[in-house]
Amino acid sequence: MNLENLTVRTVPTLWEQRQTLFAQSSADLSALQAIDSAGIAFLVQWAKAQPASKLRLTAPPERALRLIRTFKLEPLFELN
Repeated sequence: MNLENLTVRTVPTLWEQRQTLFAQSSADLSALQAIDSAGIAFLVQWAKAQPASKLRLTAPPERALRLIRTFKLEPLFELN
């Protein structure tokens, strides 16, 4: 799935789609334009939904990487 915005405004809509999204083991962040703490929290929930592996984040932008590092969330993700 290609995500453009992971913000407090978009997460509620994505949350409604979580059953479909969380069935996937990767998220393409190459088109990500905006992310905030709500977006990071959504990615954490997605990662925790992966039963046997980490959530693979493809092409995460620097802003997303900074938030992941700030909150020390690297163990939840495979960063590509």
